[in-house]
Amino acid sequence: RITASREKGNPARIEIRKGKERVNEKILATIKKMPFPLKNREFVTKLIWSRKSENSVSVAVISVQDRVDYGGGKGKTVRGETKAIFTATNVEDVGGVPQCRIELLQYLDAGGLIS
Repeated sequence: RITASREKGNPARIEIRKGKERVNEKILATIKKMPFPLKNREFVTKLIWSRKSENSVSVAVISVQDRVDYGGGKGKTVRGETKAIFTATNVEDVGGVPQCRIELLQYLDAGGLIS
């Protein structure tokens, strides 16, 4: 995912580890490249995944206010916020090919002024 993010021109994508995370949690920080004249957007999110049933898994995403040290060179950014629930559910195979149903519910606030 880091390579794919870099290929899209995004300046940073890192996983933050504090040493006290649960197995099903992860904190990610990413800076999304925006077109001129907009400033790049920074998102710091916590992902929590859970098995809902034998055939279904969900990932909840919520913005967190953690400060991130990118090691310099990130330039000016605007902090964005997001909330999401991603659910994948196995369904009946079609012609021997495994299938799943995907559901994504997401709220995104890009922050700053966009007109």
